[in-house]
Amino acid sequence: MKAKLSIAISLALFSAGVLSGCSDDKESTATQQEAPKNISSPMLKYIPADSPYFMATRETMPEQDALALYQRMRLETDLDELHDMLHEIDDDVLHSLMSLLIAMGEEFVDVETLDDIHALGFKMSPQVALYGLGILPILRMELQDEDAFRETLQRVLANADLNPSTAMTDGKEYWVLTQDGPIKAIMAIIDNQLLMSVVPENVSDELLSDVLGNTLPDSNIGDTGALAEIEQRHGFTPRGAGQIYSSRLLSELSTPTHSGTQALMEAVDAELLDLTACQADIDRITRRFPGLVMGMREYNLDRMEMNLILETDKHIVSDLRAMTAQVPGLGSSEGMASFGLGLNLPVLMKSVQKYAQEMRQNPFSCEEFQELNNAWSEISVAINNPVSMMIGPSLSGFIARLNSLTMKNGEPTGTGILTLASQNPLALLSTASAFAPDLGSLGLEPGGEAKPIESIMLPPGSPKLYAAMSKSAITLGVGVSDSETLQAELQAPVSERDLLVHGHLTGEFYHSLAQVIEQMPYDDREEFDTDLLKQYGDIYENIEYWFRVDDAGVEMSFSLELK
Repeated sequence: MKAKLSIAISLALFSAGVLSGCSDDKESTATQQEAPKNISSPMLKYIPADSPYFMATRETMPEQDALALYQRMRLETDLDELHDMLHEIDDDVLHSLMSLLIAMGEEFVDVETLDDIHALGFKMSPQVALYGLGILPILRMELQDEDAFRETLQRVLANADLNPSTAMTDGKEYWVLTQDGPIKAIMAIIDNQLLMSVVPENVSDELLSDVLGNTLPDSNIGDTGALAEIEQRHGFTPRGAGQIYSSRLLSELSTPTHSGTQALMEAVDAELLDLTACQADIDRITRRFPGLVMGMREYNLDRMEMNLILETDKHIVSDLRAMTAQVPGLGSSEGMASFGLGLNLPVLMKSVQKYAQEMRQNPFSCEEFQELNNAWSEISVAINNPVSMMIGPSLSGFIARLNSLTMKNGEPTGTGILTLASQNPLALLSTASAFAPDLGSLGLEPGGEAKPIESIMLPPGSPKLYAAMSKSAITLGVGVSDSETLQAELQAPVSERDLLVHGHLTGEFYHSLAQVIEQMPYDDREEFDTDLLKQYGDIYENIEYWFRVDDAGVEMSFSLELK
Protein backbone atom coordinates (compact mmCIF):
# COMPACT_ATOMS: atom_id res chain seq x y z
CA MET A 1 0.00 0.00 0.00
CA LYS A 2 2.72 2.46 0.99
CA ALA A 3 4.60 1.93 -2.26
CA LYS A 4 1.50 2.64 -4.31
CA LEU A 5 0.72 5.70 -2.22
CA SER A 6 4.23 7.02 -2.90
CA ILE A 7 3.51 6.64 -6.63
CA ALA A 8 0.49 8.89 -6.31
CA ILE A 9 2.40 11.49 -4.30
CA SER A 10 5.38 11.30 -6.66
CA LEU A 11 3.16 11.92 -9.67
CA ALA A 12 1.90 15.10 -8.09
CA LEU A 13 5.31 16.35 -7.00
CA PHE A 14 7.08 15.27 -10.20
CA SER A 15 4.51 17.18 -12.22
CA ALA A 16 4.89 20.18 -9.95
CA GLY A 17 8.66 20.01 -10.50
CA VAL A 18 10.21 22.83 -8.55
CA LEU A 19 6.96 24.69 -8.25
CA SER A 20 6.51 27.32 -5.65
CA GLY A 21 4.27 28.02 -2.73
CA CYS A 22 3.18 30.81 -0.46
CA SER A 23 2.38 31.22 3.18
CA ASP A 24 -0.53 29.63 4.95
CA ASP A 25 -3.96 29.68 3.33
CA LYS A 26 -5.66 32.15 5.64
CA GLU A 27 -3.02 34.84 5.18
CA SER A 28 -2.43 34.31 1.47
CA THR A 29 -6.13 34.22 0.55
CA ALA A 30 -6.60 37.69 1.93
CA THR A 31 -3.54 38.95 0.10
CA GLN A 32 -4.57 37.36 -3.16
CA GLN A 33 -8.01 38.97 -3.01
CA GLU A 34 -6.31 42.36 -2.78
CA ALA A 35 -3.98 41.65 -5.70
CA PRO A 36 -4.96 43.03 -9.10
CA LYS A 37 -6.75 40.57 -11.32
CA ASN A 38 -4.92 39.61 -14.48
CA ILE A 39 -6.40 37.17 -16.94
CA SER A 40 -4.18 38.06 -19.88
CA SER A 41 -3.06 34.45 -19.99
CA PRO A 42 -5.72 32.13 -21.42
CA MET A 43 -4.36 29.32 -19.23
CA LEU A 44 -5.27 30.85 -15.87
CA LYS A 45 -8.98 30.13 -16.17
CA TYR A 46 -8.31 26.39 -15.99
CA ILE A 47 -6.37 26.53 -12.71
CA PRO A 48 -8.59 26.21 -9.61
CA ALA A 49 -8.02 28.90 -7.00
CA ASP A 50 -7.53 26.16 -4.38
CA SER A 51 -5.12 24.02 -6.43
CA PRO A 52 -2.36 22.49 -4.24
CA TYR A 53 0.25 23.49 -6.83
CA PHE A 54 0.53 25.45 -10.03
CA MET A 55 2.99 27.15 -12.33
CA ALA A 56 2.02 29.39 -15.22
CA THR A 57 3.04 32.28 -17.44
CA ARG A 58 1.17 35.57 -17.70
CA GLU A 59 3.38 37.02 -20.41
CA THR A 60 5.77 35.51 -22.94
CA MET A 61 9.00 36.62 -24.59
CA PRO A 62 8.67 37.84 -28.20
CA GLU A 63 9.10 34.84 -30.47
CA GLN A 64 12.08 36.22 -32.34
CA ASP A 65 13.87 36.88 -29.05
CA ALA A 66 12.98 33.40 -27.82
CA LEU A 67 14.44 31.88 -30.99
CA ALA A 68 17.63 33.91 -30.61
CA LEU A 69 17.93 32.73 -27.00
CA TYR A 70 17.33 29.12 -28.02
CA GLN A 71 20.04 29.33 -30.66
CA ARG A 72 22.54 30.93 -28.26
CA MET A 73 21.99 28.23 -25.63
CA ARG A 74 21.69 25.31 -28.00
CA LEU A 75 23.87 22.32 -27.11
CA GLU A 76 24.80 19.53 -29.47
CA THR A 77 23.20 16.82 -27.37
CA ASP A 78 23.37 13.12 -28.05
CA LEU A 79 19.83 11.73 -28.19
CA ASP A 80 21.32 8.23 -28.14
CA GLU A 81 22.09 8.75 -24.46
CA LEU A 82 18.42 9.42 -23.79
CA HIS A 83 17.54 6.28 -25.72
CA ASP A 84 19.86 4.33 -23.41
CA MET A 85 18.03 5.73 -20.38
CA LEU A 86 14.79 4.17 -21.61
CA HIS A 87 16.13 0.71 -20.75
CA GLU A 88 16.31 1.75 -17.09
CA ILE A 89 12.65 2.85 -16.90
CA ASP A 90 10.29 0.03 -15.96
CA ASP A 91 7.19 2.19 -15.40
CA ASP A 92 4.94 2.16 -18.48
CA VAL A 93 3.71 5.72 -18.05
CA LEU A 94 7.18 7.23 -17.55
CA HIS A 95 8.59 5.07 -20.36
CA SER A 96 5.95 6.35 -22.77
CA LEU A 97 6.50 9.96 -21.75
CA MET A 98 10.28 9.63 -22.13
CA SER A 99 9.87 8.01 -25.55
CA LEU A 100 7.61 10.86 -26.55
CA LEU A 101 10.12 13.43 -25.31
CA ILE A 102 12.99 11.87 -27.26
CA ALA A 103 10.98 11.65 -30.46
CA MET A 104 9.91 15.27 -30.03
CA GLY A 105 13.54 16.28 -29.54
CA GLU A 106 14.44 14.63 -32.82
CA GLU A 107 11.93 16.90 -34.58
CA PHE A 108 13.89 19.94 -33.39
CA VAL A 109 17.32 18.79 -34.58
CA ASP A 110 17.17 20.76 -37.83
CA VAL A 111 15.13 23.73 -36.56
CA GLU A 112 16.77 27.04 -37.50
CA THR A 113 14.03 29.63 -38.09
CA LEU A 114 10.65 30.67 -36.78
CA ASP A 115 9.11 29.25 -39.94
CA ASP A 116 10.67 25.88 -39.05
CA ILE A 117 9.09 26.06 -35.58
CA HIS A 118 5.70 27.10 -36.94
CA ALA A 119 5.81 24.36 -39.56
CA LEU A 120 5.87 21.87 -36.69
CA GLY A 121 2.81 23.56 -35.18
CA PHE A 122 4.70 25.04 -32.22
CA LYS A 123 5.09 28.58 -30.93
CA MET A 124 8.63 29.54 -29.99
CA SER A 125 7.42 31.23 -26.81
CA PRO A 126 4.08 29.68 -25.84
CA GLN A 127 1.81 30.27 -22.88
CA VAL A 128 2.25 27.31 -20.52
CA ALA A 129 0.51 26.09 -17.38
CA LEU A 130 1.17 23.15 -15.06
CA TYR A 131 -1.28 22.62 -12.21
CA GLY A 132 -3.16 20.12 -10.10
CA LEU A 133 -6.80 19.13 -10.00
CA GLY A 134 -6.29 17.93 -6.47
CA ILE A 135 -3.02 16.03 -6.89
CA LEU A 136 -3.86 15.01 -10.46
CA PRO A 137 -1.41 16.85 -12.78
CA ILE A 138 -2.34 18.79 -15.93
CA LEU A 139 0.06 20.35 -18.44
CA ARG A 140 -1.18 22.82 -21.06
CA MET A 141 0.87 24.46 -23.82
CA GLU A 142 -0.25 26.95 -26.46
CA LEU A 143 0.21 25.84 -30.09
CA GLN A 144 0.84 27.85 -33.24
CA ASP A 145 -1.16 25.65 -35.63
CA GLU A 146 -3.31 22.66 -34.62
CA ASP A 147 -3.26 21.01 -38.05
CA ALA A 148 0.51 21.30 -38.44
CA PHE A 149 1.02 19.92 -34.95
CA ARG A 150 -1.22 16.93 -35.67
CA GLU A 151 1.06 16.03 -38.59
CA THR A 152 4.12 16.42 -36.37
CA LEU A 153 2.48 14.32 -33.70
CA GLN A 154 1.87 11.45 -36.07
CA ARG A 155 5.59 11.33 -36.90
CA VAL A 156 6.54 11.64 -33.23
CA LEU A 157 4.25 8.79 -32.18
CA ALA A 158 5.59 6.57 -34.94
CA ASN A 159 9.22 7.34 -34.01
CA ALA A 160 8.44 6.75 -30.33
CA ASP A 161 6.90 3.37 -31.23
CA LEU A 162 3.66 4.40 -29.56
CA ASN A 163 0.30 3.27 -30.88
CA PRO A 164 -2.19 5.22 -28.82
CA SER A 165 -5.88 4.53 -28.90
CA THR A 166 -8.36 7.35 -29.28
CA ALA A 167 -11.45 8.09 -27.23
CA MET A 168 -14.14 10.74 -27.06
CA THR A 169 -15.87 12.61 -24.27
CA ASP A 170 -18.26 15.56 -24.65
CA GLY A 171 -17.35 15.65 -28.33
CA LYS A 172 -13.65 16.09 -27.55
CA GLU A 173 -11.15 13.53 -28.88
CA TYR A 174 -8.10 12.52 -26.87
CA TRP A 175 -5.31 9.96 -27.15
CA VAL A 176 -4.53 7.27 -24.59
CA LEU A 177 -0.75 6.82 -24.72
CA THR A 178 -0.51 3.84 -22.35
CA GLN A 179 -2.78 0.83 -22.51
CA ASP A 180 -1.90 -1.19 -19.42
CA GLY A 181 -1.83 -0.40 -15.73
CA PRO A 182 -4.10 1.44 -13.29
CA ILE A 183 -2.97 4.86 -14.53
CA LYS A 184 -2.83 5.99 -18.15
CA ALA A 185 -1.20 8.95 -19.82
CA ILE A 186 -3.49 10.96 -22.09
CA MET A 187 -3.01 13.77 -24.58
CA ALA A 188 -5.40 16.06 -26.43
CA ILE A 189 -5.39 19.03 -28.78
CA ILE A 190 -8.14 21.44 -27.73
CA ASP A 191 -8.62 25.15 -28.45
CA ASN A 192 -5.15 25.46 -29.99
CA GLN A 193 -3.56 23.95 -26.90
CA LEU A 194 -1.68 20.73 -26.28
CA LEU A 195 -2.90 19.04 -23.09
CA MET A 196 -1.20 16.17 -21.28
CA SER A 197 -2.21 14.43 -18.07
CA VAL A 198 -2.37 11.12 -16.23
CA VAL A 199 -5.76 9.75 -15.25
CA PRO A 200 -7.11 6.52 -13.72
CA GLU A 201 -7.77 3.64 -16.08
CA ASN A 202 -11.54 3.82 -15.49
CA VAL A 203 -11.76 7.59 -15.44
CA SER A 204 -15.27 9.01 -15.20
CA ASP A 205 -16.75 11.34 -17.80
CA GLU A 206 -17.14 14.01 -15.12
CA LEU A 207 -13.44 13.92 -14.23
CA LEU A 208 -12.44 13.87 -17.90
CA SER A 209 -14.54 16.95 -18.44
CA ASP A 210 -12.56 18.72 -15.71
CA VAL A 211 -9.23 17.50 -17.10
CA LEU A 212 -9.97 18.53 -20.68
CA GLY A 213 -11.32 21.90 -19.58
CA ASN A 214 -14.91 21.37 -20.68
CA THR A 215 -15.93 22.16 -17.10
CA LEU A 216 -14.12 25.15 -15.63
CA PRO A 217 -13.51 25.69 -11.89
CA ASP A 218 -15.89 27.99 -10.05
CA SER A 219 -12.96 30.23 -9.13
CA ASN A 220 -9.56 30.36 -10.78
CA ILE A 221 -6.20 32.06 -10.16
CA GLY A 222 -7.00 34.57 -12.88
CA ASP A 223 -9.96 35.71 -10.78
CA THR A 224 -7.99 35.85 -7.52
CA GLY A 225 -4.84 37.41 -8.95
CA ALA A 226 -2.76 34.79 -7.12
CA LEU A 227 -0.07 34.58 -9.79
CA ALA A 228 0.34 38.36 -10.09
CA GLU A 229 0.55 38.57 -6.29
CA ILE A 230 3.41 36.06 -6.19
CA GLU A 231 5.29 38.03 -8.85
CA GLN A 232 4.82 41.31 -6.98
CA ARG A 233 5.76 39.89 -3.59
CA HIS A 234 9.03 38.34 -4.76
CA GLY A 235 9.99 40.58 -7.66
CA PHE A 236 9.48 37.88 -10.30
CA THR A 237 8.91 38.51 -13.97
CA PRO A 238 5.50 37.51 -15.42
CA ARG A 239 7.25 34.94 -17.64
CA GLY A 240 6.71 32.02 -15.28
CA ALA A 241 6.03 31.63 -11.56
CA GLY A 242 4.17 29.25 -9.30
CA GLN A 243 3.58 27.79 -5.92
CA ILE A 244 3.00 24.65 -3.94
CA TYR A 245 1.07 24.77 -0.66
CA SER A 246 2.20 22.23 1.93
CA SER A 247 -1.06 22.49 3.88
CA ARG A 248 -3.27 22.04 0.81
CA LEU A 249 -1.25 19.09 -0.46
CA LEU A 250 -1.30 17.25 2.86
CA SER A 251 -4.99 17.96 3.35
CA GLU A 252 -5.76 16.69 -0.12
CA LEU A 253 -3.92 13.44 0.57
CA SER A 254 -5.82 12.87 3.82
CA THR A 255 -9.31 14.20 3.08
CA PRO A 256 -9.57 14.70 -0.71
CA THR A 257 -11.85 17.47 -1.85
CA HIS A 258 -11.32 16.93 -5.57
CA SER A 259 -12.46 13.92 -7.53
CA GLY A 260 -9.07 13.86 -9.29
CA THR A 261 -7.28 13.00 -6.05
CA GLN A 262 -9.90 10.43 -5.06
CA ALA A 263 -9.83 8.68 -8.43
CA LEU A 264 -6.01 8.67 -8.67
CA MET A 265 -5.54 7.21 -5.19
CA GLU A 266 -8.24 4.60 -5.73
CA ALA A 267 -6.60 3.60 -9.01
CA VAL A 268 -3.27 2.81 -7.31
CA ASP A 269 -5.09 1.18 -4.38
CA ALA A 270 -3.62 3.74 -1.97
CA GLU A 271 -5.05 4.27 1.48
CA LEU A 272 -5.77 7.83 2.49
CA LEU A 273 -3.42 9.28 5.03
CA ASP A 274 -5.04 9.10 8.46
CA LEU A 275 -4.09 12.45 9.89
CA THR A 276 -6.74 12.50 12.62
CA ALA A 277 -4.14 12.00 15.33
CA CYS A 278 -1.58 14.07 13.45
CA GLN A 279 -3.51 17.19 12.53
CA ALA A 280 -2.01 19.31 15.31
CA ASP A 281 1.48 18.20 14.25
CA ILE A 282 0.69 18.81 10.57
CA ASP A 283 -0.54 22.32 11.35
CA ARG A 284 2.60 22.96 13.38
CA ILE A 285 4.85 21.94 10.47
CA THR A 286 2.91 23.80 7.78
CA ARG A 287 2.87 26.98 9.87
CA ARG A 288 6.65 26.85 10.11
CA PHE A 289 7.14 25.73 6.48
CA PRO A 290 4.12 26.96 4.45
CA GLY A 291 5.46 25.88 1.09
CA LEU A 292 7.68 26.77 -1.87
CA VAL A 293 7.74 29.74 -4.23
CA MET A 294 9.42 29.69 -7.64
CA GLY A 295 9.94 32.27 -10.33
CA MET A 296 12.46 34.31 -12.32
CA ARG A 297 13.73 37.77 -11.46
CA GLU A 298 15.43 38.11 -14.83
CA TYR A 299 14.68 36.49 -18.18
CA ASN A 300 16.12 38.17 -21.24
CA LEU A 301 18.57 37.60 -24.08
CA ASP A 302 21.62 38.16 -21.91
CA ARG A 303 20.79 36.86 -18.46
CA MET A 304 18.40 34.54 -16.64
CA GLU A 305 17.93 34.20 -12.89
CA MET A 306 15.83 31.39 -11.47
CA ASN A 307 14.74 31.53 -7.83
CA LEU A 308 13.30 28.91 -5.48
CA ILE A 309 12.28 30.00 -1.99
CA LEU A 310 11.52 27.62 0.88
CA GLU A 311 9.16 29.72 2.94
CA THR A 312 9.49 29.67 6.72
CA ASP A 313 7.95 31.59 9.60
CA LYS A 314 9.53 34.85 10.77
CA HIS A 315 11.25 33.24 13.77
CA ILE A 316 13.19 30.81 11.56
CA VAL A 317 14.06 33.67 9.19
CA SER A 318 15.44 35.63 12.14
CA ASP A 319 17.51 32.67 13.36
CA LEU A 320 18.84 31.98 9.86
CA ARG A 321 19.81 35.61 9.34
CA ALA A 322 21.74 35.57 12.62
CA MET A 323 23.74 32.59 11.30
CA THR A 324 25.09 34.48 8.28
CA ALA A 325 28.65 35.80 8.59
CA GLN A 326 30.59 38.57 6.88
CA VAL A 327 33.19 37.06 4.55
CA PRO A 328 35.33 39.44 2.43
CA GLY A 329 34.60 38.83 -1.25
CA LEU A 330 31.74 36.35 -0.72
CA GLY A 331 29.24 36.95 -3.53
CA SER A 332 31.86 38.25 -5.96
CA SER A 333 32.39 36.67 -9.39
CA GLU A 334 36.09 37.50 -9.57
CA GLY A 335 38.37 34.84 -11.03
CA MET A 336 37.31 31.93 -13.22
CA ALA A 337 35.56 29.99 -10.44
CA SER A 338 34.80 30.31 -6.74
CA PHE A 339 32.95 28.72 -3.86
CA GLY A 340 32.28 30.29 -0.48
CA LEU A 341 30.41 29.82 2.77
CA GLY A 342 29.36 32.35 5.38
CA LEU A 343 28.17 30.66 8.57
CA ASN A 344 28.48 31.77 12.17
CA LEU A 345 29.03 28.33 13.69
CA PRO A 346 28.46 29.33 17.36
CA VAL A 347 25.09 30.85 16.41
CA LEU A 348 24.24 27.72 14.40
CA MET A 349 25.09 25.50 17.38
CA LYS A 350 23.04 27.68 19.70
CA SER A 351 20.03 27.61 17.35
CA VAL A 352 20.20 23.83 16.98
CA GLN A 353 20.27 23.47 20.75
CA LYS A 354 17.26 25.78 21.02
CA TYR A 355 15.16 23.80 18.55
CA ALA A 356 16.28 20.50 20.09
CA GLN A 357 15.14 21.73 23.49
CA GLU A 358 11.81 22.89 22.06
CA MET A 359 11.34 19.42 20.58
CA ARG A 360 12.09 17.76 23.92
CA GLN A 361 9.65 20.02 25.75
CA ASN A 362 6.94 19.81 23.09
CA PRO A 363 7.50 16.67 20.99
CA PHE A 364 5.33 15.58 18.08
CA SER A 365 2.58 13.32 19.36
CA CYS A 366 1.82 11.55 16.07
CA GLU A 367 3.47 8.15 15.66
CA GLU A 368 4.50 8.93 12.08
CA PHE A 369 6.62 11.89 13.28
CA GLN A 370 8.53 10.23 16.11
CA GLU A 371 11.67 10.12 13.98
CA LEU A 372 11.61 13.93 13.84
CA ASN A 373 11.65 14.04 17.63
CA ASN A 374 14.80 11.92 17.67
CA ALA A 375 16.41 13.69 14.72
CA TRP A 376 16.84 17.01 16.53
CA SER A 377 18.58 15.35 19.46
CA GLU A 378 20.89 13.52 17.05
CA ILE A 379 21.67 16.74 15.16
CA SER A 380 22.41 18.52 18.43
CA VAL A 381 24.85 15.82 19.49
CA ALA A 382 26.49 15.69 16.05
CA ILE A 383 27.11 19.43 15.79
CA ASN A 384 28.37 19.83 19.36
CA ASN A 385 31.59 17.90 18.79
CA PRO A 386 35.18 18.77 19.77
CA VAL A 387 36.14 19.92 16.26
CA SER A 388 33.15 22.31 16.05
CA MET A 389 33.89 23.59 19.54
CA MET A 390 37.50 24.27 18.55
CA ILE A 391 36.93 25.80 15.12
CA GLY A 392 33.55 27.48 15.67
CA PRO A 393 34.66 30.50 17.73
CA SER A 394 37.47 31.36 15.31
CA LEU A 395 36.19 30.50 11.80
CA SER A 396 33.03 32.11 10.41
CA GLY A 397 33.33 31.43 6.72
CA PHE A 398 35.59 31.14 3.72
CA ILE A 399 35.85 31.75 0.01
CA ALA A 400 38.08 29.74 -2.33
CA ARG A 401 38.76 31.29 -5.74
CA LEU A 402 40.51 29.86 -8.78
CA ASN A 403 42.27 32.42 -10.98
CA SER A 404 43.99 30.12 -13.47
CA LEU A 405 44.10 26.44 -14.35
CA THR A 406 46.75 24.80 -16.52
CA MET A 407 48.62 21.53 -16.98
CA LYS A 408 52.28 21.60 -15.90
CA ASN A 409 54.66 18.64 -16.07
CA GLY A 410 51.70 16.30 -16.52
CA GLU A 411 49.85 17.57 -13.44
CA PRO A 412 46.97 20.09 -13.12
CA THR A 413 48.08 23.30 -11.44
CA GLY A 414 46.65 26.74 -10.88
CA THR A 415 46.65 29.99 -8.96
CA GLY A 416 44.03 31.35 -6.63
CA ILE A 417 42.99 32.74 -3.28
CA LEU A 418 41.63 31.19 -0.07
CA THR A 419 40.19 33.69 2.41
CA LEU A 420 39.24 32.53 5.92
CA ALA A 421 36.92 34.93 7.76
CA SER A 422 37.17 35.19 11.53
CA GLN A 423 36.09 37.41 14.39
CA ASN A 424 39.46 36.59 15.95
CA PRO A 425 42.06 35.85 13.25
CA LEU A 426 44.85 35.40 15.80
CA ALA A 427 42.84 32.63 17.44
CA LEU A 428 42.16 31.17 14.00
CA LEU A 429 45.87 31.21 13.23
CA SER A 430 46.57 29.43 16.52
CA THR A 431 43.90 26.81 15.73
CA ALA A 432 45.21 26.31 12.18
CA SER A 433 48.73 25.88 13.53
CA ALA A 434 47.60 22.71 15.29
CA PHE A 435 47.08 21.21 11.81
CA ALA A 436 49.79 23.12 9.91
CA PRO A 437 52.58 24.17 12.32
CA ASP A 438 54.30 26.24 9.59
CA LEU A 439 51.49 28.82 9.80
CA GLY A 440 52.19 29.55 13.47
CA SER A 441 55.81 30.45 12.81
CA LEU A 442 55.11 33.01 10.08
CA GLY A 443 54.69 35.97 12.42
CA LEU A 444 51.60 37.27 10.65
CA GLU A 445 50.16 40.59 11.85
CA PRO A 446 46.94 42.42 10.88
CA GLY A 447 47.85 44.72 7.98
CA GLY A 448 51.37 43.32 7.79
CA GLU A 449 53.36 42.11 4.80
CA ALA A 450 52.53 38.84 3.06
CA LYS A 451 54.73 35.98 4.23
CA PRO A 452 55.81 32.96 2.18
CA ILE A 453 54.83 29.56 3.55
CA GLU A 454 57.64 27.05 3.36
CA SER A 455 56.30 23.58 4.10
CA ILE A 456 57.45 20.07 3.40
CA MET A 457 53.75 19.19 3.24
CA LEU A 458 53.42 20.95 -0.13
CA PRO A 459 53.85 18.65 -3.17
CA PRO A 460 56.98 19.20 -5.30
CA GLY A 461 56.41 21.75 -8.04
CA SER A 462 53.42 23.33 -6.27
CA PRO A 463 52.85 27.08 -6.79
CA LYS A 464 54.34 29.28 -4.08
CA LEU A 465 52.03 29.85 -1.12
CA TYR A 466 51.78 33.19 0.70
CA ALA A 467 49.70 34.41 3.65
CA ALA A 468 48.47 37.78 4.92
CA MET A 469 46.20 38.86 7.77
CA SER A 470 43.69 41.60 8.59
CA LYS A 471 41.61 42.20 11.71
CA SER A 472 38.82 39.99 10.32
CA ALA A 473 40.39 37.42 8.00
CA ILE A 474 43.42 35.48 6.82
CA THR A 475 44.15 35.12 3.11
CA LEU A 476 46.31 32.47 1.48
CA GLY A 477 47.56 33.22 -2.02
CA VAL A 478 48.42 30.29 -4.27
CA GLY A 479 50.91 31.69 -6.77
CA VAL A 480 50.01 35.22 -5.56
CA SER A 481 52.83 36.86 -3.61
CA ASP A 482 52.11 40.59 -3.87
CA SER A 483 51.19 42.02 -0.44
CA GLU A 484 48.99 44.74 -1.89
CA THR A 485 46.99 42.16 -3.85
CA LEU A 486 46.48 39.98 -0.77
CA GLN A 487 45.57 42.97 1.41
CA ALA A 488 43.02 44.02 -1.23
CA GLU A 489 41.47 40.56 -0.94
CA LEU A 490 41.23 41.00 2.83
CA GLN A 491 39.45 44.33 2.34
CA ALA A 492 37.09 43.08 -0.38
CA PRO A 493 33.46 44.22 0.06
CA VAL A 494 31.13 42.15 2.20
CA SER A 495 27.85 41.13 0.56
CA GLU A 496 24.63 42.69 1.84
CA ARG A 497 22.53 39.78 0.55
CA ASP A 498 22.68 37.63 3.74
CA LEU A 499 24.49 34.90 1.84
CA LEU A 500 24.99 31.44 3.30
CA VAL A 501 26.57 29.91 0.18
CA HIS A 502 27.79 31.42 -3.08
CA GLY A 503 29.68 30.08 -6.05
CA HIS A 504 30.34 30.80 -9.70
CA LEU A 505 31.86 29.23 -12.83
CA THR A 506 32.90 31.15 -15.94
CA GLY A 507 33.16 30.12 -19.55
CA GLU A 508 36.93 30.54 -19.17
CA PHE A 509 36.90 27.84 -16.48
CA TYR A 510 35.15 25.34 -18.77
CA HIS A 511 37.64 25.98 -21.57
CA SER A 512 40.61 25.65 -19.22
CA LEU A 513 39.21 22.46 -17.72
CA ALA A 514 38.72 20.96 -21.18
CA GLN A 515 42.32 21.81 -22.10
CA VAL A 516 43.64 20.21 -18.91
CA ILE A 517 41.61 17.04 -19.47
CA GLU A 518 42.83 16.75 -23.06
CA GLN A 519 46.40 16.64 -21.77
CA MET A 520 45.68 13.82 -19.33
CA PRO A 521 46.49 10.16 -20.14
CA TYR A 522 43.80 8.63 -22.33
CA ASP A 523 42.52 6.19 -19.69
CA ASP A 524 41.98 9.08 -17.26
CA ARG A 525 40.21 11.40 -19.68
CA GLU A 526 37.88 9.02 -21.51
CA GLU A 527 35.11 9.44 -18.93
CA PHE A 528 34.99 13.22 -19.53
CA ASP A 529 33.05 14.88 -22.34
CA THR A 530 35.44 17.67 -23.32
CA ASP A 531 33.29 18.67 -26.30
CA LEU A 532 30.43 19.44 -23.93
CA LEU A 533 32.73 21.43 -21.64
CA LYS A 534 33.85 23.50 -24.63
CA GLN A 535 30.24 24.14 -25.57
CA TYR A 536 29.59 25.44 -22.06
CA GLY A 537 32.65 27.66 -22.41
CA ASP A 538 31.37 29.04 -25.72
CA ILE A 539 27.86 29.73 -24.41
CA TYR A 540 28.21 30.93 -20.83
CA GLU A 541 29.95 34.08 -19.66
CA ASN A 542 29.19 33.29 -16.02
CA ILE A 543 27.13 30.76 -14.05
CA GLU A 544 26.28 31.81 -10.51
CA TYR A 545 24.47 30.01 -7.69
CA TRP A 546 23.71 30.93 -4.09
CA PHE A 547 21.74 30.23 -0.93
CA ARG A 548 20.69 33.28 1.01
CA VAL A 549 18.25 34.30 3.73
CA ASP A 550 15.24 36.01 2.20
CA ASP A 551 12.56 37.84 4.18
CA ALA A 552 10.27 34.91 3.33
CA GLY A 553 12.71 32.08 4.07
CA VAL A 554 15.68 30.42 2.37
CA GLU A 555 16.27 31.40 -1.25
CA MET A 556 18.10 29.00 -3.57
CA SER A 557 18.97 30.72 -6.82
CA PHE A 558 20.77 30.06 -10.07
CA SER A 559 21.71 32.53 -12.80
CA LEU A 560 23.13 32.26 -16.32
CA GLU A 561 24.90 35.11 -18.08
CA LEU A 562 25.37 34.44 -21.78
CA LYS A 563 28.15 35.49 -24.11
